[in-house]
Amino acid sequence: MSDDRPPVPKQLSADDILGTDDLELVEVDIPEWKGSVHLRVLPADEGLDLSEKMQALPKDRQSPALFMLLAATLVDAEGKRLFTTPEQVERLRTRSQKVLLRLQKKALELQGWQEASPSKNV
Repeated sequence: MSDDRPPVPKQLSADDILGTDDLELVEVDIPEWKGSVHLRVLPADEGLDLSEKMQALPKDRQSPALFMLLAATLVDAEGKRLFTTPEQVERLRTRSQKVLLRLQKKALELQGWQEASPSKNV
């Protein structure tokens, strides 16, 4: 007779948790830029700090949040930030809104700050 009970998951220790690499990098194809970029999952301390800074923006000045998020999450294949100076971030404002909004959506999803849109059962 076989045992149909599901296997018991391993109980993790602090060393198990701290020894994992859970800071995912995702490659995103950008046809408009004729290449790809990487987005990273932020470590908790950076993510919380960024979230607080973005939420502190006045309601009528929310547009900087987009550039703050992208500057923090756009990285190369090794995880190094692409936009490291205020001048570079400022110049990012001149890129396609369509592309930047697509990257913002993906970056928010990676951070767990935006859930996927629910499907409509019509």
